[in-house]
Order: sequence, then C-alpha cells, then structure tokens
Amino acid sequence: MNRTLGCILFLCVLWLWLGWGATWWDSQEDKEQRDEFEREWWKSFQSLTYADNSTFMLLPDDVQGSVGLLIGNDSKRSALSDSEFTKDVAGTYHGEWESKHNAQTTPFWNGTLPSGYSRPGDGATGRLKMVLRSVAMDSGKTELLRGSVTLQSTTGFSALLDVEGLYWSGSGVAVLHGAPEISAQSAVDLVRAAPSEKIFSQAKATLSEAYASLLSQRKRPEYVSRDCEYHIYLQFSPGHKALVARSVMFSPVCSVSVATPAEQAIFGLRAKTYTLMVMRYAAVAALGMVALLLLLERQMRHTPTPAQLARVSYHTLSMQAIVDSHVFVLHAIACTAVGGLAFLVAGAVAFVMFTALLVLVMRYVAAVWRAQQPSAVSPDDCRRCLVRMYIAAYVALVVGIVATYAYLDTQRPLPAAVLATLLAVAHAYWVPQIWRNVKRNTNCGLRWDYIVGTTAVRLFFPLYAFAYTNNIAFVSPAPLVWGLVAFSVAQAAVLLMQDWLGPRFFVPKFLRPQAHDYHPAMSLTDEEDLERNSLSSDAAAVCAVCIQPVDTTLEDNRLDLTPSYMLTPCAHMYHTECLQKWMDIKLECPVCRARLPPL
Repeated sequence: MNRTLGCILFLCVLWLWLGWGATWWDSQEDKEQRDEFEREWWKSFQSLTYADNSTFMLLPDDVQGSVGLLIGNDSKRSALSDSEFTKDVAGTYHGEWESKHNAQTTPFWNGTLPSGYSRPGDGATGRLKMVLRSVAMDSGKTELLRGSVTLQSTTGFSALLDVEGLYWSGSGVAVLHGAPEISAQSAVDLVRAAPSEKIFSQAKATLSEAYASLLSQRKRPEYVSRDCEYHIYLQFSPGHKALVARSVMFSPVCSVSVATPAEQAIFGLRAKTYTLMVMRYAAVAALGMVALLLLLERQMRHTPTPAQLARVSYHTLSMQAIVDSHVFVLHAIACTAVGGLAFLVAGAVAFVMFTALLVLVMRYVAAVWRAQQPSAVSPDDCRRCLVRMYIAAYVALVVGIVATYAYLDTQRPLPAAVLATLLAVAHAYWVPQIWRNVKRNTNCGLRWDYIVGTTAVRLFFPLYAFAYTNNIAFVSPAPLVWGLVAFSVAQAAVLLMQDWLGPRFFVPKFLRPQAHDYHPAMSLTDEEDLERNSLSSDAAAVCAVCIQPVDTTLEDNRLDLTPSYMLTPCAHMYHTECLQKWMDIKLECPVCRARLPPL
C-alpha cells in the first residue's frame, strides 16, 4: 500500500511540475519584445479594412456561393432580425461532414500542400464534433465564442482545431476561425473572414473590446504549431429548445471545403444538458463498478483455502485487471476534457475503477498466484515475485496512460478491424479459466453470480459506446458490438455448464488431457506392488491422515459406490474422506509433500 501511495504521489508531483514548468517557461519571454509586438498588433488590427484586407472576397466563387446560400446577404439577415433565434449557442455539437478539393487558383494556393500540413481527401466523409463556450460581452447581440472542432473521417484523417468566433443572435449567424492552436493572429484572421462589410465592421469592433484584455494571453504566431486553418460559417435554426445548425468550412491555405451534407445538419446539446448526460452516465457506471466490487468481495470469501484458490485462473484475473486499468485511463482522460462539475462526478467513477484495480483485484490476483506456487518456494522468493508482479502492473498502467493519451491526442479513429480485435481480446478473459477447468478436470471455483454479474457489468461500456445512440462521446452505433456480446455470453455459458455437465463436456474424448485417477481398480498384483514400493507392508495399507487401515478389497468398494480409498500419483494410499478434506486445504501429499492434481 505504501508503494502504491508513493507511485501515485510521484505521478501527481510530476504532472504538476510539468504544468507549472510550461507556464514558467512561457513567462520568460522578453517583456520589451512583448510590448513591442502588442503595439504593432494593435496598429495592424486597427488599420484593417474590408476592401483591402478581406480574405472572403478572395475565396473561390463556389465557396462564396455556398456561404451566401447558407447565411444570405445583409438585407436577408436584417429581415430575419425579428426571428426568435436562441441567444445562447454554447454546447456540444455532432454531425456528419463531407469534403471537396477546390482546384481554382487563389493567392493562398500554389498547387502543393505545405510541408507538415494535412487535409481530408476529395469526397471524404466523416464525423464532426464541435464544443462551443460563450464569453460574456457587452456588445448587444454579438457574442464571443471559443471552443474546439474535431474532424474524423473513415479513411483515417483527423484534425483538432481550436476555434474562436462571434455569434449574432439577431440573425443566428456565427463566423469562426479554426486553427491547430489559437494565437494573436486568430483575431485578425477572424475579422478578415467576415462575409460582408457590415459583419467585418461589427467583428472588428467586438474583438477590439475583447482583446483589450485577451491579447496579453495570446501567443505570438511564430510560437504556435501550423496546419490547415479554416474559416467556419454557421447558420443556426430559429427556436430556443434545440440547437441545430448547418455549416461551411473552408481552408484558404489547403484549398479544401468541409460542409454538412445536403439536407443534413449538426445537432447540439446545451452545456447544462450535456453535463447532466455525463453525470447520469457517471452515476450508472459507478453503480456498475460498485456491484462489480461487491461481487468480487463475495468471490474472495468463496475461495478462502489454497485448494479452492488453485481452481481459479490467474490469467483470467490478470486480464480483468488490465481491462480495468485501461477503462480507468479512458475515463481519467475524458475527465480532463469535460471539466467543471461533470469532471468531479466522472472523476469519482475513475477513482472507483482505480481502487478496484489496486486494492481488490490485485490482492486477489496475488492470493491466487501464491496458492498456485509449489511449497518448495521460499517465502522470500515468493515475496520477490509478488513485488515484481506489482511493479509490472504499475509499469503497464503508466505505459497504458502514456500510449492512450498520445493516441487520443492525434484524434485519429481506430480502423474498425483493429478496434474489433482489441475489444474481442479484452473480453476474452474467461477463456483461460475455461481451459484451466478442462486441463485440470475440475470446476472453476467461481460463484455463478460472479460470472454472470462480471460479464454483464463489463459489457456495459462497449454497449453504451457502440449500441446506445445518445452516448456522451457521440460514437455512431456499430452492429459488430452484438458479436462481442454473443462472444462474452458464450464464454459465461460454457463456464456455468462446466459446473453442471462436467469440465470437459464439450471436448471429444480423444482430445481430453489425461487426468489422474485417484480410484483405480486395485488388483492383487497392484497391492503387492504397492507394498513392495513402501517402507513396510503396514505403511501401504494405513492412511497417513487418520492413521487407520485402508481397505482396498472389492467387497467394500463396489462399482456403484465411490471407493473408500484414494491413491496419489506418488503411490500413497489414503481414505477418500480423509484425503478430500486434506485437499480442501492444500494440494500436497501429506507424506512426501509432492504436488497433487486436483480432484
């Protein structure tokens, strides 16, 4: 436990140090250079004019036409000013998109994609997720927006954009600028993207007010990463109950447009509604994990002796621990993206999972592993092996955190075949237990409610993500998830039937591993051989547990009854009742301490 707390504290200190270090490094910029940059920025920003600096007027004709059809002209927007558009568009949006390359030559496009830049393929389609947050402003019906846009295509393309823009509640129009990282240049690019002179002037006035306090927080353009940047135009539908919009995005540098398909829209959930969704999910997931912990605790009490622990598969429990650790990692990373109250609630779920991994699961894994080691292993060797096992588990957890975070940072979706394979492997945790039952010809030692409950709870997460339409990650339904359900249910059914029909009921006889027969038919020759192999003729017929004679005559051991004697692989004879009680405690021969196969 001390090592666990030390590891957690070390990771927390390292995380805080890295975050504080980055802030400290950024603060070391030369103040004189910063002041000079801000003076030049204000001078350049105030000199912007629609006639000389508009980039919208330089966009391809078809893009200008698409934007015009989407949001209309100034007179059309003025006519809509009395419509009931929502004043608050902050929320989480999702929908579909399709891309189109534009071959028309523009001042931004030289026919070759800049080095390090990436864009979706011509005609590509995919999923869009947009998160918008509003910033309080005193500009009448103009609202400052910030957030992010994530584009993912079925061909592997992905992009994560920081966005900043303005929303006019009078007409339901929003103009945003998206870039890999927001900088001081973003405000300039946003104003230049305005589709009309009126919007240009309003955007310039609003951002002048906002950047009086924001400019000092913005990085200089040369200090941010560069990739395809997008002008984003949104037209929201009238109404206050639902957030519905259509969009057109265009990258002047990469000459690609990304728009919602015809007759489709992007749908949003307000921030409060989305937070409630996250909290409901967290509550249900927490209840499931609490149920899993209770089932595990009952299972641990069901196997108190080494002989019972020996029936449980160490690899099954280890696979469950690995799955739990990566579910924890995914929830912990998701918590950092949600923020606020939802962060605290979802973080509680992640903490429950982490507790289940570190405390109960790992303790049970260690107990099962220790029970399955030969008695010849010294306590010191056993302790060293357990320490190595715990270290390996923590290293695997840290590697999983780093790898998962690094992959999610790329925003690239996993190919369907890879995702299906990973889920199938992660949910094949009952296979080692089934094989152990077959190999040892014993039942699994697991409670039926543990098998059923564990299977159900662990299926909740893939079912929620890939079968439930309104999931918090906006993942599209995948019919293959029902194959995963069938695979998991089939494993649980085989385990239960092994207890009812026998561990090898589904294995043909010629494929069954050879099991030791503790009740061989004893002929006169066998008894004589047993006596010659023993120290004395009396030792061969005396049970070493109760020190009473063992009768192996056929009259007392009819074929229709369980024989009253048992013969171990090391050729020692015992009463059946005596050896069975002994093997419930330890699987060792009472005479020579040789390891005994289970009954």
